[in-house]
Amino acid sequence: MTVRDAEPAAGTMLRGRGGTAYLERESVELDRAGIRLVIPLDAIETVHVTRDGRPTAEILLNSAVARAEPATVCAISSRSAEEVEAFACAVNAALPRQDKAERRIDGAALVTAREHPWPPRPRPRAFLSPGRWWACATLACLFAAGLLLPVSAGDGRLPQLWADAFPGFVLGCLVARSTWRATVTWWLLHRYGVTTVAKMAGYRSGPENTEPGTVVFAFTDTGGTSHHFERAGYPSSPDRRISYDPARPDFAVGSAQPWVRTLALLIRLLVGVPVVLAMAAYLLWYFTTASHC
Repeated sequence: MTVRDAEPAAGTMLRGRGGTAYLERESVELDRAGIRLVIPLDAIETVHVTRDGRPTAEILLNSAVARAEPATVCAISSRSAEEVEAFACAVNAALPRQDKAERRIDGAALVTAREHPWPPRPRPRAFLSPGRWWACATLACLFAAGLLLPVSAGDGRLPQLWADAFPGFVLGCLVARSTWRATVTWWLLHRYGVTTVAKMAGYRSGPENTEPGTVVFAFTDTGGTSHHFERAGYPSSPDRRISYDPARPDFAVGSAQPWVRTLALLIRLLVGVPVVLAMAAYLLWYFTTASHC
């Protein structure tokens, strides 16, 4: 039976230069350069903290040779001294208590490596979906109509106004689409939503160590099909309780808490509805004015 000073604080994580290390129940897992190193706790002699420059946690391995210098399997430096200290303390507290004879093992021989378990990448999508092609074509036709109608009547002022305001109109269309999608998602989840737990399946680092990256979450629907979605966050992001529409799990996914979904919808409506009304009023005024030139 393994005797420890404390139960491993599974989920303790240290991220910085040198990789990202996670403390699990029986090992420390290190993600570095697309490879995951699994370091059993039995192979670790100690985690040493150095403060030469940036605080650094060094994982030292047991050696089979008496009085030999312990090998360093990895060194992770971070700007946060508190995070380095917390990780080192958590790992050292989780190490099994062994006498000198038991520590004389080749820790490096127990370390295993495997490819990083990334979720399968989705198939590359077309540059524009059929729906987006139709939307782009409609906007192009609308832009052309807005130019030609006053130009044919000999008015040069309205076309300039139309060209200047059209980028704002396109932005308003995007806001309107976002509001419509949020409303449909809210209704589907309110009426048909199934609650489940989405687990963290991968992580892509941000441009800087201090900035959040992209967390990939995975969940399995009632038909047994796996789905993935992305959110901004850190590699220590907890699992999420979500709701999804069983008929359209790739379209309608949201928080498991109804009040959160309702609040998000209200915020979008408060922005989206005035924008849509302003766009409609502008189109009505412009084409009415252009047709009477």
